[in-house]
Amino acid sequence: MHSPSPLRLYRKVQWLLLMFAFTSPLTAQPEFQLNGYAKNLSIRSKSILDEKNYLLNISRFRTKGVLDFGEKVHSEIWLDNELMTGNYLSTLDFALSKSIERPTFTDLDWTIVDGKNYQLKQSLFRAFATIYAGSAEIKIGRQRIAWGTGFVWNPTDLLNPFNPAAIELEEKNGVDAVYGVLPLGSLSRFEAAYAPGRDALKASTAARVTTNWHDYDLALMVGDFQDSFVVGGDFAGYIGGAGFRGEFAYTRQDGATNFLRAVVNADYNFPGDWYAFIEFYFNGQGESHKKKYNLADLFSGNIFNLARHYLALSTTKSITPLLTFSAYNITNLNDHSALFGPALTYSLAENLELSMSGYYFVGASDTEYGQLESSLFGSLQFYF
Repeated sequence: MHSPSPLRLYRKVQWLLLMFAFTSPLTAQPEFQLNGYAKNLSIRSKSILDEKNYLLNISRFRTKGVLDFGEKVHSEIWLDNELMTGNYLSTLDFALSKSIERPTFTDLDWTIVDGKNYQLKQSLFRAFATIYAGSAEIKIGRQRIAWGTGFVWNPTDLLNPFNPAAIELEEKNGVDAVYGVLPLGSLSRFEAAYAPGRDALKASTAARVTTNWHDYDLALMVGDFQDSFVVGGDFAGYIGGAGFRGEFAYTRQDGATNFLRAVVNADYNFPGDWYAFIEFYFNGQGESHKKKYNLADLFSGNIFNLARHYLALSTTKSITPLLTFSAYNITNLNDHSALFGPALTYSLAENLELSMSGYYFVGASDTEYGQLESSLFGSLQFYF
């Protein structure tokens, strides 16, 4: 008799754990909570590939269901219903985005209706269950495993990497994984994660140890991420009243050049209700000269940045108790192109928020950000 494959075993364990979370014997009184948001986001820009002006409107309704059984079982399912409309859906940019498959083990996205200028989708943004055994815990399903201390870039966040030029910076995808935490005393703990592979996607396995030394949080990470072996770490602490952090990851690849990626950042709350952070990023995977850029990898989603040296700045200021101004900037220090993202956010009511923003790209047409088209976008979001 053949033993079940790791892929089938993961699927069985995933759904059994989720079913257990929702059908567990009532040894404790279950507690259910439902919240979420309704959001409308409109984007006005121009296609990079066919230079077509477009409008994209995204209407998203997210429900977040949380079910707890005492202190032993915690489960969450975040269900998204999303309607996209506008002539962006007829651009080459959209066709390219549809052809790029997300590196997830399970397919939790469903297209309900797909037309020329509209698409209705449903997806599970998060779907996981957590079981607690004393001070230890194990979580399985689609989840966010947030490692590292970077604000804009996270070299050690290889399980669910994130594009720092995304319009919705708060929307960070999860990964299908098994994740465990074991405390090692009051200030230290051991973490481990396994993300199974699917088809051409290889599995990833990683472990991380965190501790505290002289008021600094320290971490060391090691793992096999698909076809790469990575050793990394991070730290977080304070210098005076400013936060000070750093993070690095050294990657060794079979048949390819090894490289180092690292960040260092600082943030501070200034008088007058100003907040700011600065971050420097060294991308050893990138190139120092724009003529060597690998645009194919960028457009395929395999990488998010082309060059070797970057600087990010951000500031936030409360103009009134209801109105907030913020500015976001990424500068490619090698080709001198940049992204500028000013934003205004106004609280219309306790649970209703209006935001107006834009991404403005500057630089020569053959530079990383200079080749991109500027965008205007605004959103109205209601929380419940």
